[in-house]
Amino acid sequence: MLLSTAILVGLLGSFHCLGMCAPITWAVPGNRQEKWRWLGGRMIYNSGRVVTYAGLGIIAGLLGSTFSMAGWQQGLSIGAGALMLLGVLFFGMEVPDKALLRPLSKVVLWVKKRIGGLLAKKGFKAQLALGMLNGLLPCGLVYAALIAALSMGSVQGGALYMALFGLGTFPMMLAAALFGKVISQRFKQRIWSLAPKLVAIVGILFILRGLNLGIPYVSPALSSEHQITDCIGNETVTTFVSITKEK
Repeated sequence: MLLSTAILVGLLGSFHCLGMCAPITWAVPGNRQEKWRWLGGRMIYNSGRVVTYAGLGIIAGLLGSTFSMAGWQQGLSIGAGALMLLGVLFFGMEVPDKALLRPLSKVVLWVKKRIGGLLAKKGFKAQLALGMLNGLLPCGLVYAALIAALSMGSVQGGALYMALFGLGTFPMMLAAALFGKVISQRFKQRIWSLAPKLVAIVGILFILRGLNLGIPYVSPALSSEHQITDCIGNETVTTFVSITKEK
């Protein structure tokens, strides 16, 4: 169930992305008269973003698996949920450039320069690279998804969560490329206002997951061996963390 929230966060949160990512989408090189080639370029561009998100998910999942192996899965889930709820309080606020760490600021500047250079190039290879770089731009919604991916407790879970999040943003980014600025600002604001509410719901779900309340699918009980269960549709992926007891 928690993995399904990735698609919802990406889908509703993608209206927030219209402010930063849509202008880049509109600027991606391509001739609209070559209908299928133009559409294919936008698909490849957005696929590049999904690839980057999945890569970031691998890093988050690797870190989360370390906490999981240490037996901190419950605390990690509760902490992730609490961070998401805290992030909702600052949702939509711009972070001043001075608040960024100097190394991070340099990385962002490098990414922006590379994006600017790729916008002048044509071809699917450049469009894929453009999408991959776009996935590295600072975004509060991506940070919230990464926190959730971290609490999945495994490399596979983290990568899958971020990939699903990226796929959730796919429809809106593709629609932005197809219809340009036709979508009214009022409609965007209505949908965008749902994003922080959804993030808050996801945060609560992660907190419940960590509380070990014995509620199926929402807060499954962990066994004495710290059985950690994540539900993916009707399938269940179970990870056991063994504990060596001193005699």
